[in-house]
Amino acid sequence: MLSLKIILAAIVITVAVTTVQWFFVGFLFHKYQAITPGTWRKENYKSYAWSTVLVFVFAWLFAWVFSIWKSKSGEMHLTDGLEFGVICCLVFIIPAELTSAIYVNYSRNFVLGKCVSSVVEYAVAGGIAFWMV
Repeated sequence: MLSLKIILAAIVITVAVTTVQWFFVGFLFHKYQAITPGTWRKENYKSYAWSTVLVFVFAWLFAWVFSIWKSKSGEMHLTDGLEFGVICCLVFIIPAELTSAIYVNYSRNFVLGKCVSSVVEYAVAGGIAFWMV
């Protein structure tokens, strides 16, 4: 659970996921946040720090669960890691994103951006976990 491989994978996943989030949510789809200005809190270094800590916790848990799955599955290929990530996203994240979009005043395009970003984040996390764990 606290193996060096899992911790290193978590660090690499954190950097990769943060980069993917910035690209999709902070760059490509960021303009759609302006459509619903009352929805968003002011961004600052503290919010970025907490966000990064949460991504690291996700990355550590993801790498840990992946290592358990990998040890039980035997030989795997990169596509298995990508598939693991995408399935996790489709089962856990996409329903939560869509459900929150029902109740929170998000732009539909922003929700699309969050969903696309999430699929890419989880696929990248699965690929990194495959290589490192």
